Amino acid sequence: MSTTDQTERRPAPASRRGRPAPAGPPGPGAAARAAGLPTALRWAYLMVIVATLSAIASNVFEIAHQVETSVAGAATTGDLVLTIAFCALFGFFAEMLRAGRQWGRVLLTIFTSLGIAFTGAGLLQIGGRPLVGPLQGGLAVVSLVTSVAGLVLLFVPSANRWMAQVRGTARTIPQRMRKAVLTTHVAISVGWLGLVTGMFAMSVAGATTGSAEQQAAMYRTMSLLDEIFLGMTSMFALITGITVSAGTKWGLMRRRWVTVKFFVTMGVMMLGFGVIHQYILEANELVEAGAAVRGAELNRVGWSMAGSAALALCSLVFMTAVSTYKPWGPTRWGRRHTSKTAR
Repeated sequence: MSTTDQTERRPAPASRRGRPAPAGPPGPGAAARAAGLPTALRWAYLMVIVATLSAIASNVFEIAHQVETSVAGAATTGDLVLTIAFCALFGFFAEMLRAGRQWGRVLLTIFTSLGIAFTGAGLLQIGGRPLVGPLQGGLAVVSLVTSVAGLVLLFVPSANRWMAQVRGTARTIPQRMRKAVLTTHVAISVGWLGLVTGMFAMSVAGATTGSAEQQAAMYRTMSLLDEIFLGMTSMFALITGITVSAGTKWGLMRRRWVTVKFFVTMGVMMLGFGVIHQYILEANELVEAGAAVRGAELNRVGWSMAGSAALALCSLVFMTAVSTYKPWGPTRWGRRHTSKTAR
C-alpha cells in the first residue's frame, strides 16, 4: 500500500466527523472572567449605582418642584428626557463594566467625572440650575461622595489587573452597534452645529436691532432652543462620540485628533452650560424688566453672548474639519499600545 493510500484511509479529525475537537486550556482572560469581579469593582459598581439613583431622584424632585410652582414647560420636558436617557446609559455602562468591557469602564469614568463636575458646580452655586431645598442638596451630596468613591475604586490595582486580563477579548463594541452609534453621532453633531449657527445669528440680530419686539423675540427663541435642544444635543453628541472612539480601534486617547476632539467638545459644552446659558437668562431678564434696546446693559450682554456663540461655532467647525482630515499621529499612549500589540 502506498503512502497516498495510507493518508487517504487515515481517520478524519474529530471535528470533521461531527464531534467538536477537544478545547485547549482556557486563557487568563477566560479564567479571570469566570472568577468574577474583584471586590473593588463590585464596590465601584455599587457606588456608581447609588450615585446615579441619587442624581435621578434629585432631578425628579426638581421636576416636581417646577410642576408644583406652575413653571413647568419646555425645559421640564427636556429634563425628563435627559433623566430617562442617563438612567439607561449609566445602567448600560455599569453592566459593560461587569462584563469586563474596557470601553465600558472608560465611558463610566468620563460620565461619572462629568457628574462630579456638574454636581459640584450646583452645590457651589456657580452654574447650572440652583438646588431646590435641603432634600435635593442632600441628594446632591450623596451623589457627589459616592461618585468620587466609585471613581477611585474603578482604578485600584486589583481592578486594573482584572481589566488587563479580560479586556483583550472584550475591548471593542460589535460592528453593527458601531455603525448605528456612528450614524447617530454624525446626525446629532450636524444638529448641534445647526443649532449653534442659528443661535449665533439670533444673538447678532438681537444685539444690532433697534426694535424692542424683535430683540425680545430673538432672546426668547434662544432661550427656548437652549432649554429644549442645545443641552440635550451636546450631551448626546459627547456620549455617542466617546462610544465610537473608546469602543473601536481608534481609542479615546490613542490618536491626537480624537483626543483634541474630546477636549474641545468638553470645552464647548462648558461654554454652553456655564456662559451662553447664563447670558441668555440675563438677556431675557433685562428685556422683561424693560431695559432700553440700545442700553449699556443689554449691549454688553448681547455682544458677549454673540462672541461666546461665535467661539462655540468656530470650535464645532474646527472639530468637523479634524474629523474629516484626521491629522496628527498617535499619542504616547497610542504608541505604547501599538508596541505592546506588535510583540
